[in-house]
Amino acid sequence: MRKPNSRSNPRALKPTGASQGFTILETVIALFIAMVIGFGAISLFLFSANFNAGAADRARALAHAQRLMEEYRATSFSALTNVDSTASVNLGSTAAGESDRRTFTVARKIENEAGFGAALKRITVTVTPVANGRWTGGGVTLVMLRSSDDIGNN
Repeated sequence: MRKPNSRSNPRALKPTGASQGFTILETVIALFIAMVIGFGAISLFLFSANFNAGAADRARALAHAQRLMEEYRATSFSALTNVDSTASVNLGSTAAGESDRRTFTVARKIENEAGFGAALKRITVTVTPVANGRWTGGGVTLVMLRSSDDIGNN
């Protein structure tokens, strides 16, 4: 039997089914789609990393504000004097591999509650990260009312 010759049989060299493999255009389009999806995933990772850093700052600010409020609860009412102060405090570790020190502004205010004289004090503590950005969401404010231990006329 003779082998088919392209001169004698022009259909012998034509593919009989669907073409095999991808064209360069299909490959470029697939790579472009993968790149767009990859950049979207990278932006989500960056967003979550920044948001978690802001959440850590808020948690640290809240923990410090709660600690200060516990100190005010442990202080006798007569020792609470009116205060309106702002200070800067560094929280976190500077140990090797744990460099997470952050600077916070701590505002403390102790004042007599209006209408109650010196029998009721309003204690306000606000802790705000100094590097306050779009991820930290601002500071944490805790307010407490303390009444005197005196028993008087009702």
